Amino acid sequence: MKLYSAQSSQAIDQDAIHNLGIPGILLMKRAGFFAFDVLQKHWPDINHILVFCGTGNNGGDGYVIAQYACLAGYDVTLIQTGNPNKIKGDALIALNELKQLGVQPTPFSKEVLQNADLIVDAILGTGLNQPIIGEAAQMIEQINQTNTPVLSVDIPSGLDANTGTILGYTVQADITCTFITQKLGLYTFQGPEVCGKIHFSPLFLPKALYKKQQALAQNHPLKYWLNKLPLRLASHHKGVSGTVCLVGGNTTMMGAIQLAGLASLKTGAGLVKIITHKEHGIAITQAIPELMCYSTEELLNQAGLANVIGIGPGLGLDEWGKQLFTQTLDLPLNKVIDADALKHLANLAKQKELPTNNWVLTPHPGEAAQLLETDTASVQKDRITAIKQLHKKYGGVIVLKGNGTLIYDGSNMEICLAGNPGMAVGGMGDILTGTIATFIAQGLSLWNAACLGVSLHAHAGDILANQSGQPGILPSEVAQVMSQLLSYSDSPVS
Repeated sequence: MKLYSAQSSQAIDQDAIHNLGIPGILLMKRAGFFAFDVLQKHWPDINHILVFCGTGNNGGDGYVIAQYACLAGYDVTLIQTGNPNKIKGDALIALNELKQLGVQPTPFSKEVLQNADLIVDAILGTGLNQPIIGEAAQMIEQINQTNTPVLSVDIPSGLDANTGTILGYTVQADITCTFITQKLGLYTFQGPEVCGKIHFSPLFLPKALYKKQQALAQNHPLKYWLNKLPLRLASHHKGVSGTVCLVGGNTTMMGAIQLAGLASLKTGAGLVKIITHKEHGIAITQAIPELMCYSTEELLNQAGLANVIGIGPGLGLDEWGKQLFTQTLDLPLNKVIDADALKHLANLAKQKELPTNNWVLTPHPGEAAQLLETDTASVQKDRITAIKQLHKKYGGVIVLKGNGTLIYDGSNMEICLAGNPGMAVGGMGDILTGTIATFIAQGLSLWNAACLGVSLHAHAGDILANQSGQPGILPSEVAQVMSQLLSYSDSPVS
């Protein structure tokens, strides 16, 4: 699936109208019919539909939905928002057609809201780029205070179509029917919280129109990434399964490096070597005998026998962690850098030019803010811009974790649509570090390893949430489920 900006979607729409000669009113009718069909299927027993329409083409789609509802025998009430003198073009045609069916705008009131079985939100579309104030803000606030289900047209009014940021106020939709393109803002940051279930129609536009516009990001199914894994031949042995060296587990944070090691084992690494405090080795190997533990003095020797280094889980910000980070950074191996190691990297970047970029960085928004010397709110407000800035500054492959995790290598942008809030628990990032490191050790490119690791990790979390609910999901459980999901690859066994 490709995800586009609001500007690209508008360009495709205008290209269809002006260069292919498809009437704009026809596209509006197609959008309205698609949304009305979804409405009927999801709420077959309703009678009274309350339609909120703005003055632009988004409102025009709402007028068309109201037309179909009226012709189908529903009781329709129209609320007109904004200055009606601004309505023009295809939207005005649709409004006049609706009036000919006997539907006239009704003044907004709480009583009108209370009598509705369903609300259609066609107030503001994808062109919104500033916070909502005034009458529209008050209407949206009151819509959200009802228990009435809501269908939003193209995008919930008040949501930024490109960034998923709520612009002051936004409608809380149960269903969003979106058209022409899938907009990135529906799937990242706050978008998934307000869109409800998303239904999409390209409105029968030819695929050639889409080739003229560059997508902001893509999303591939888990199986696509699983099939990047190498074949496991009958002669397969631990030496070709990859050796992972993991560095971290400072005082009080021994569990973090243990979780990263567990994830590496569960995702198929042949050997997993842990560099940590000497006194932690016995406890870690007693818990997971398959892990090999070494003191920090063994870093150079053991890294020389490994295919990849993962550093950060439980590393700490003290002198011990700083020295390990500095030593690791100078090694020529590919790296996965997470957690406290990212903070050390941010501090180093302030002092001098970084020596290499053969790494995957996996920051959450707070860590990304440190790497960019900004604040978390700025990162979240525009995650696309943030991840591009991270890559420009640090290179490699960037994994910007969060709702709609983004992966970027300077050319390609992938968004992960799996995962759930139950995964917001300490240790979950350590599992991801060990997972990505394993796939690099097995020969995958940094890009493929990052995308596979993120997707596998998120899907495993969703399986656990579906089985027993989101609260209480443990990182160690995610590692177990990831191991099972690997069997869905077409290529693990010859």
